[in-house]
Amino acid sequence: MMIDELVPAYEVCAKYGTLVQASAAQTSAALQEADFSRLPVTTLLMKLRTLGRRRSEVHSTPAERLRRAGFVQLALLPQKEVVFGIVGRFWRPDSGILKDLTAEQVIAFHTVGYAKAVWNFAVTAESEQASRVTTETRIQAFGRSARWKFRAYWLVIGFFSGLIRKEMLAMVKRNAEQAAKTRY
Repeated sequence: MMIDELVPAYEVCAKYGTLVQASAAQTSAALQEADFSRLPVTTLLMKLRTLGRRRSEVHSTPAERLRRAGFVQLALLPQKEVVFGIVGRFWRPDSGILKDLTAEQVIAFHTVGYAKAVWNFAVTAESEQASRVTTETRIQAFGRSARWKFRAYWLVIGFFSGLIRKEMLAMVKRNAEQAAKTRY
């Protein structure tokens, strides 16, 4: 997987997956069309995280919202895997996110005092009518202080990050299985 090539070493990793009763193509399409900003738990947690700060316009596309938040698409293997990256000081109230970085800058980033998070979605075929969708988040912190601060932050936020990822996977599963039912 591309995430293995982009971040082979990391301090923290969280991986979730689900079996989908739909083809890999249908699951990939559901993933590509997903608007995660419509999920209740995700929306609530992101509102809490950005409390007091300006939010993206409601009418923007999911890809635009990700870009404005600082996420950069690092890799894309159509119908197989998409990888995003973001750099910041996530433990700070303002997240310390460095925006407007290119994919190359995120991949090469290693400045002491920051952390880099890389997040993927991958779809694999289990059979002609079943697939597995997974998401993995890997965080690499640079410097002892950043590692310590990020680990303390992750002790608090890791559970909630997992809730968001599980809700995202459930949406993709639901949408892919619905598309599979209407097709047959």
